[in-house]
Amino acid sequence: MADHRETYKGRQIVVSGTADKPELSIDGKAIFILQTSSGAYLASGFAFDPQPSPLELARKIIDYQQAGR
Repeated sequence: MADHRETYKGRQIVVSGTADKPELSIDGKAIFILQTSSGAYLASGFAFDPQPSPLELARKIIDYQQAGR
């Protein structure tokens, strides 16, 4: 899998790794993610509903952090 880079609300998201073992970082900080049996993604330390992709999960984390929670 080629690295996917995106800027979202001024933050840099990078999704890398392989299709079965993706890696996620936001502004250079690694986020430990798990894939559920249904194929959705969860982030360690965050209580969100599973998201359909690591990129969507990163956006959810950024939205949460910018809301000041």
